[in-house]
Amino acid sequence: MKSFALNLVKTSVLVTVIIFFASCINRNKPENYFTINDATYEIKSGTIINNGECDNGFNLDLRLYDESKENFLSFIIVSPQAENIPSSTYTNFEGSWALGYKDGNYSSIGNISTGKVIIDRSSDGYSIEIECIDQYSNEIKGKYKGKLSATDENNLVKKLPEYVLPNEIYDEVIKLIPVYSGTTPPDMKGEYISAPHALIYESYGEKPDSLQFYSDRYMGFIYTNKQMNFYGKQYDSLKREYIEEIQYNVKITGSNDQFTCYYVVDGYVQGYYSQQAFIFSGKKTDAGLEDFHTAVVLLETSGNPNMYEKHSYRVLKDYDGLAEKNNWLSGRGAATTSTRGNNAFDIWMK
Repeated sequence: MKSFALNLVKTSVLVTVIIFFASCINRNKPENYFTINDATYEIKSGTIINNGECDNGFNLDLRLYDESKENFLSFIIVSPQAENIPSSTYTNFEGSWALGYKDGNYSSIGNISTGKVIIDRSSDGYSIEIECIDQYSNEIKGKYKGKLSATDENNLVKKLPEYVLPNEIYDEVIKLIPVYSGTTPPDMKGEYISAPHALIYESYGEKPDSLQFYSDRYMGFIYTNKQMNFYGKQYDSLKREYIEEIQYNVKITGSNDQFTCYYVVDGYVQGYYSQQAFIFSGKKTDAGLEDFHTAVVLLETSGNPNMYEKHSYRVLKDYDGLAEKNNWLSGRGAATTSTRGNNAFDIWMK
């Protein structure tokens, strides 16, 4: 009995020691990290780089950096959307790792030839798991949870993508709003105001084509590092204040003075993932934006019973045919303005 008790104590001590060392190992490994064989690097940031259009969508470079940004993993993934990488398990990619990268040089690099990258999108960002092998038989593993920033080589697209204006409603919508294509759109830099700003069609309405006038829609297009960013402002009669928004990396297509530009917004309504597209079209002139139209398309509802059907849409326009130039960005009043939070999702923002 005494021997049994002694063995039990020894076993308990051994288990405690194992748990202690295991916990130390886990504590030493960062929450977000990638490993190349036995070397561990803490992931401090991640980005999606849009390298342009390709067959079946857009060529996106998923990069996960350490603090110095001199050590990173890179995965080239074909995505149907230019703004993000959808949730999926990816096995068909061009992968690589780089160490000591600076000014176009690196201390060592490898091609990640086989394996998988599991990506999941949720309300608080991305969850990414990596299990791969490079050409040297090094094991590449990693985990990351958080936000990913997005950058583009440029903001041009050849035409309005199908995911922004789905084929199911394409023919209906283009009867109400002009849609242009091409890679030589006008320079949109400037500030404009759509007034009077009118709703001319809502697909879900009892009388879809009933005319409704809304508060003036202020718009600004500003270029930064070859990227076009959109600034918007509109008066909210319920809150009795102006609401502002900023959308980065707005995409544009068109030719000569004709343009179609768009951005896509993700959000969560009552816990359901939702997505909507904003499309602006018209003709750039010295006086402003001629024949200016806006379409708002509900792309995804995740079955939310309290929302309109997927692919519901509404079309608005400047009712006198010209969104005129206006210097509202430099003259806006901060005291009567609030900004939409990142989690806000106004499905029918006008």
